[in-house]
Amino acid sequence: MKKLTCMATAVLIVFVPTLVEAWGQEGHEVVGALAESMLSNTAKAGVHSVLAAGDTLASVSNWADPIKYTTRKETYNWHFVDIPLSQASFDDGRDCFKPTDGGPDGATDHMNCVVDRITYFKQVLATSTDGAQRLEALKFIVHFVGDVHQPFHAVGDAKGGNDNKVTEFGATMCGTSKCNLHSAWDTGMIAHSGMDTNAYVQHLQSLIAANHLTASGNPADWANESHAAGQPAWIDNGGTIDEAYYSAESPVIDKRLALAGLRLAALLEDAFAGTGSGGNTGSGGNTNPNPTGVTTRNLRLRPDPSTAHKALETIQMRSTVTLLEPNKTNDYYHVKAADGNEGWVYARYVKLQSN
Repeated sequence: MKKLTCMATAVLIVFVPTLVEAWGQEGHEVVGALAESMLSNTAKAGVHSVLAAGDTLASVSNWADPIKYTTRKETYNWHFVDIPLSQASFDDGRDCFKPTDGGPDGATDHMNCVVDRITYFKQVLATSTDGAQRLEALKFIVHFVGDVHQPFHAVGDAKGGNDNKVTEFGATMCGTSKCNLHSAWDTGMIAHSGMDTNAYVQHLQSLIAANHLTASGNPADWANESHAAGQPAWIDNGGTIDEAYYSAESPVIDKRLALAGLRLAALLEDAFAGTGSGGNTGSGGNTNPNPTGVTTRNLRLRPDPSTAHKALETIQMRSTVTLLEPNKTNDYYHVKAADGNEGWVYARYVKLQSN
């Protein structure tokens, strides 16, 4: 298994002066391999009914990168979302429609960012009867879920940190290009771990188990998390990435990769109507499904764990909900309702069921 090394392929050097790879090739392979290790048998069978014989989620995880420079230039912006560093969160109208950016289809593409494209391709994967469309959707999803978890794929300033040249562990050149903040997060700091792909997957599996991480949220939530992680990790042009910075930020990288794998598995479970939640860390299918509860009164499903915003809907008394996270937040449970909508309900009126 190859080491996680900082690489720049010739095609990227030729076609693009500013790279926007998320996690680099090996990082995407780690996310794909981690997700596949957590799939239920049902979802895994669904995945392999779409993929070509011999392919895996890891082996197709980088398919979406080279085409954005060549045959599918309209997909370039689909890999990231340019949330201004100074803003608090993703805004679809501001961040996902770029009619003046000059790219192919930019004037008409209202899903011109990674957040909306994950949602779109999940729908294609779940509903299309066209094999070629489903295969393309699956390959985009595997890559884009990795992309949205890279903090600087959710920051618009300085082209996601690409324009911020840095000294990386004493070097100013990374391969044939000057080191920059974005590429350091893509590959440099992952390479600095010294782990190969298999070892990194095992490391993340242990992290998930030790910290009881679970899949949660939606693509907008994931982008907001990445943006929030990018704010304290920001380094201005001319800054330095050293051992102290690596020590502070490597746990962030690990958690973002772990959550990407968990959430990719959960998304595929949902798309293929699998029975598992994508939350186990073994290789034999999910043996620890998310707990369920029954509402003991009519409950408002809210977009966050508070009463600050309008309810999404009302869940009727004696309805079954699935907990997306095992612990309460502000006395609310994060749940999925029977109709598939996700949100937060007051935990006091949810009676947990034994699985």
